[in-house]
Amino acid sequence: MRNANFRHLLWRWLLGLSERPKKAILVNGVEPGLAMLQDRRPSGFAASSDALPLTVAGFGACMIAGYPYQNGGLFEVACNFVEKKLSRSVQSHIVTLAGFPAPRAANHLKQKVFKFEPDYVVIQFGATDAQCPIRAKNRVIGCRSKPGVGKAVYHAPTRFTMARWEIVSLMGFLRKADAITPLCSYIEAIGRMVDECVSAGITPVILSPFVFGSRYSTGNAILYTNALHELHSRVRGMIFVDCIQLLSMLPKSMILLSDGFHLSSVAHNLIGEAIGKAIVADAVRVDPQTSTQDRASQERADARALS
Repeated sequence: MRNANFRHLLWRWLLGLSERPKKAILVNGVEPGLAMLQDRRPSGFAASSDALPLTVAGFGACMIAGYPYQNGGLFEVACNFVEKKLSRSVQSHIVTLAGFPAPRAANHLKQKVFKFEPDYVVIQFGATDAQCPIRAKNRVIGCRSKPGVGKAVYHAPTRFTMARWEIVSLMGFLRKADAITPLCSYIEAIGRMVDECVSAGITPVILSPFVFGSRYSTGNAILYTNALHELHSRVRGMIFVDCIQLLSMLPKSMILLSDGFHLSSVAHNLIGEAIGKAIVADAVRVDPQTSTQDRASQERADARALS
């Protein structure tokens, strides 16, 4: 009887040993199973919140800052698009040289923009350069006042306004009006800015000239855009956004304001999104991990939406 009791107690003692929780063995402060999971992460892996900010600078005439609007300009739209699509913070800086033609602006690029150490520089010069004004006093174009300040009043074009554009265009043809900046000088200046950016390890994003109310000036802007296409085919490390092609998809009454020069909010959004897409595509090409983070962030957002 005593032997039976002893065997019963011994069995319960052994059973109790097997049921006790085992103390975890740590490897570098982490349980082996978790350490193995961590080691499977791709090298350079970081959550989107931990990724280094992308620095984007804007360098251009008044419309890069959204003139005559106080906000929602093409550069702002582009930066917001990049930040959303890459799930990565964007540090933006903007330098506006209102009314400057490209050759004059090129002298200020290094001094005013490179101090921000940007990853990308959006360069918007060409609207002033490609324009062919018929009056001498209009050969110096610029935004002389800040948005919302000054005498200039802009509104959506009317039929009368668009008829006036046609008259101005006809007068340009008859007078054979010249552009403010000759094509060779414009391309040389843009090429110099591109070379300076590439040499500094910065990716330049070049915008073509925009459309004008005058068909004569728009025809000249197309010549400048074709020359930029040629430059783009020769230079590596440059992003080019053909704004003429984009804006030609919509009627001028939707993309221009009454002066036939400044862009409407619709046009700012259209161009800004195109710039954003170009930067996102380049960022993903340079760092494929960016695409992985973007997809992971989107999956998390979709999961939250379903929950």
